Amino acid sequence: MAAPKVLITGATGFVGSHVLDHLVRGGHPIRALVRPTSDTRRLAEIGAELVPGGLHDTASLGVAVRDVDVIIHQAAVTHARSEAEYHRVNEAGTRDLLNAALGTTPRPRRFLYLSSLAAAGPSYDGRPVEPEDEPRPLTAYGRSKLGGERACLEAHQRIEVVILRAPAVYGPGDRELLRFFRLAARGILPVPTGSPRPVQMVHVDDLARAIALGTQAPGAAGIMHIADPDPRPWEDVARMVAAAVGAKARVVRIPPGLVRAAAATVESVMRVLGKSSLLNRDKAEELLAPAWLCETDRARTALGFESRIPLERGLHGTARWYKDNAWL
Repeated sequence: MAAPKVLITGATGFVGSHVLDHLVRGGHPIRALVRPTSDTRRLAEIGAELVPGGLHDTASLGVAVRDVDVIIHQAAVTHARSEAEYHRVNEAGTRDLLNAALGTTPRPRRFLYLSSLAAAGPSYDGRPVEPEDEPRPLTAYGRSKLGGERACLEAHQRIEVVILRAPAVYGPGDRELLRFFRLAARGILPVPTGSPRPVQMVHVDDLARAIALGTQAPGAAGIMHIADPDPRPWEDVARMVAAAVGAKARVVRIPPGLVRAAAATVESVMRVLGKSSLLNRDKAEELLAPAWLCETDRARTALGFESRIPLERGLHGTARWYKDNAWL
């Protein structure tokens, strides 16, 4: 059976570039919706069909969704200057893409939406979050991703909907955790004081493999969590990062109030400059959450997915990539 033709958004991003590798290995014909300013050299190398446009461009969306079997929707903003900006892309953009898919004939068979554990919110009682739990997002980003999830679920009777929630994603090409690697290389491991704050993470290659599986797994539907099932306290993660970069780093314990104050200051300065900030008040609340835990059994049953890259090995591989590419 021929691999289904895929439309992918966010193909030039961190996760998207890894998903492309898996789709190519699976023999999928690929079409990509890309912004005119995107670097599309990798897409050209693999022979992908390019559709310049955006999530609010009705004409380009109409072209993009035509005659594809599966849509992988990954495009999102993770840093924005306002809650309205998050919702414009992550919720309204998802609705626009869905409406285009539902309005074409024949319709795509499946719509796979890459969401975030931020849409569900953290665990407050030490129990892994289940897909059926009432979402309690902490942040504007989480609320906007939850809005995207709800748009997808509203359409589930007209198109197969698969929603994959990922926790913190790391691996080669990631710029989020890079800052922490750089601090560790300088001998500093910042850790909030208080409870252990266990987290589950996922290596980008594991996530990309789950997304590729989600394009074809028969009967897959609804919300699934894609994560390493082994939670680690944040301090253990910090020490693993230090070991990965070969540094003798010292744990620096920071009171939550200071974390929040620093984040608010950086956010205010960046707002004056008209820019979004990687460190802001929402990010501080995510860092200070009691636990980021989620069940992973459903993905194993529905997709045949299991995490293959344990955290310690994944962090060492990420550090090597950073060094090889002069990021660290």
